[in-house]
Amino acid sequence: MTEHVACGDCERIRPGSFAQPANTVSSLALAAVAPAIWRGARRAGDRPWPVVAATTFAAGVGSVAYHGPGGRVGKAVHDGAVAALAVSLAAAVGHRPPAHRWPAAVGVLAGALHATSRTGGSLCRPDSWLQGHAAWHVAAAVAVAGAARSAVSPQGG
Repeated sequence: MTEHVACGDCERIRPGSFAQPANTVSSLALAAVAPAIWRGARRAGDRPWPVVAATTFAAGVGSVAYHGPGGRVGKAVHDGAVAALAVSLAAAVGHRPPAHRWPAAVGVLAGALHATSRTGGSLCRPDSWLQGHAAWHVAAAVAVAGAARSAVSPQGG
């Protein structure tokens, strides 16, 4: 048996389609916030933010593929979508920055969760259903959604 592609994300790999259940399910947070980002950006007529919505959705789906069944295709979709999200988010923030700072603070928290919850990290508990990497997915989704809302509707951010 080959090693699962997400073995560096701490959660113990299990047999089946949901190799890392907590990380797989939490990946849906990214896909779940995408429609709200899309609607807000379209309503505001802001061009870069709908691209962020699309790449956020793709990152969520790619992350499900990566943490679920895994494999080279899942890894490629995940890595490509995450890179596209990073580029589109940077472009959108450069075009219309968020009016509030809290999304950036949540983003920093997400980064800290990602760094400390990797395999071997201080927050890594491979057999726990409460996974730091899963919290990273949720915090990243909140940060992206908050940045979008704050940028396209500053009073609502």
